[in-house]
Amino acid sequence: MSPKDGSKVGVAMPVRVDFASTVPSTNRAAIEKSMKVTTTPHVDGAWSWLDSNTVDFRPQGFWPAGTKVSVQFGSTDRKLDFTIGADHEIVVNAATHKMNVYENGALVKTLASGTGKTGWETYSGTMAVEDMVPHIEMTSCAIGIQCTKGGPGWYDLQTYHDLQLTDSGTFIHSAWWDDSLGKANVSHGCIHLSEADAAVLWNIVQVGDPVTVKGTSKKVSQSNGYADYTLSWSQWLSNSATGIQVF
Repeated sequence: MSPKDGSKVGVAMPVRVDFASTVPSTNRAAIEKSMKVTTTPHVDGAWSWLDSNTVDFRPQGFWPAGTKVSVQFGSTDRKLDFTIGADHEIVVNAATHKMNVYENGALVKTLASGTGKTGWETYSGTMAVEDMVPHIEMTSCAIGIQCTKGGPGWYDLQTYHDLQLTDSGTFIHSAWWDDSLGKANVSHGCIHLSEADAAVLWNIVQVGDPVTVKGTSKKVSQSNGYADYTLSWSQWLSNSATGIQVF
């Protein structure tokens, strides 16, 4: 289950339940009804199946900041409680090479950024930050480009203030070597920032904050991390066995 019990998360964080075995479609309505979501203040939402093992709950729009969420799992003593933190929203435009950072709907930062180059385009869509990692060593071998040191395309780089956006390895991170920030896209799919700007962003965001990328033709899959808000509300409800939940 996610998020972590007792955590404070961003406005795009879904409730996620992963089952150990396949859930037949005939059982899904009963399972959805057994998982009661209570919110203060009241927010309607719906469960939606990502696949035969995973179901998420989200409202139609982002959660209101400060919402307290409690999930009771049937008649068991299993319960999940978390709180929605401040409203931080990040919008990255691959065409203009800019990142806008919003707090409570107001623009507070515009940062020079860079996204994926041709053939390695960054995913478009809305992705919630799924993890914050202080330091990652990123190599060309890890993504299947070049494992021989000094060979064509080889690199071995230290990155800092890494914000994970997808399970497949899309991050926002510092890129001290990228002299094209704000001018061109040269990455292998990650979103580059200067070291100073990556540190600034790190101190603003939290897990669950939405990052919306625009300007690429490569769309993120709903199941690739927390990309639930890439789907429209009608698409979301089409994968629910019961529809909108009103508690």
